[in-house]
Amino acid sequence: MVSHMPTTDSESTHPGLTIEVYRINPETLERTPVRSVRFAPSDAPVYSLEFPPCECPRCGTRPWGTR
Repeated sequence: MVSHMPTTDSESTHPGLTIEVYRINPETLERTPVRSVRFAPSDAPVYSLEFPPCECPRCGTRPWGTR
């Protein structure tokens, strides 16, 4: 069975996250790159008000207790 849980070890082969912005020519359908940004994989999840910890059953219980 394949695990869908993210790996957290530093030896992961995950390439990170790449965000690309491009324009499409409506006549030729040609794609023109505008910007490309690559973010390296994180060693630990980000916990803040902007990115709260996941509350799904797969990730486990909330670290701050129950509601």
